[in-house]
Amino acid sequence: MFTEILIYGLVQGCILALFALGFSLVYGVGGILNLSHGAFYLITCYVIFKMDQITELWVAMTIGIVVVVIIGALTYIALIKPLQHSQIGVLIVTFAFAFLIEQFVKVWAGIVALIQLMFHGFIILSTFFGLNLQFFNIVVIVGALILVTVVILFIKKTTLGKSIRAVAQDKEAAKLMGINTDRILIASLIISALLAGSVAIFYAGNTFQPADAWRTLLSAFAVTIFGGMGSISGSIIGAFIMGYATTITQYIPGVGPYSALVPIVIILIMLIIRPQGLLGKKEVK
Repeated sequence: MFTEILIYGLVQGCILALFALGFSLVYGVGGILNLSHGAFYLITCYVIFKMDQITELWVAMTIGIVVVVIIGALTYIALIKPLQHSQIGVLIVTFAFAFLIEQFVKVWAGIVALIQLMFHGFIILSTFFGLNLQFFNIVVIVGALILVTVVILFIKKTTLGKSIRAVAQDKEAAKLMGINTDRILIASLIISALLAGSVAIFYAGNTFQPADAWRTLLSAFAVTIFGGMGSISGSIIGAFIMGYATTITQYIPGVGPYSALVPIVIILIMLIIRPQGLLGKKEVK
């Protein structure tokens, strides 16, 4: 049982980290609560599902990532940028977009029907510490850790990454220093969409449904609040804490059915003890 908790908690933490990292990045850079973040995941799932019926799997995955990256950029240009000075406006328009995507998938994929992604060759590869690991679990762990590491190195080491950090620290000062903040915000949305879309690839072989757009958003939001709004490191640490906390409760007799409530309880406790989150900075008035 200990080994199962160790592995499945790691898988859950990796998935939550990818979801929360993109959501937290966009908030940290532009102060934008992107309620269409979960729709990026759903879009990628749907595109891969449809394209896999007519082409090779790797081609379907590539097309899915390209589509969600383009949609991420267009989301900022067409929806967020015109309303970025109105937080309520951004919340409403991104909510409306997410709702539109959910309804689109319902219409084209079948109402309340779970859609099985018929991906090829997901077999058990080996036994790790006595636990049978399916191939997609290995892909999730390795792929997610690589992606998170690449994003962190990108933000810390590259010129564009340093510009993203500068805008996150002080948007007006960054503008005065000649940084194109619109370009930085588009880059942040693209990275966010890429991370959400990558989960659709790592979760190949699982089912998805239209309501997953909201489940994904709530997971990302919960982890971001727990780790600290806008804190990338806080989101990553918070994701693994949430992942293991949820997994552990699933193995406790009589508590398992209520494991979905664990993140909410943790968030409430954190908001009472430390409102700014695990690694969030306290606002100075």
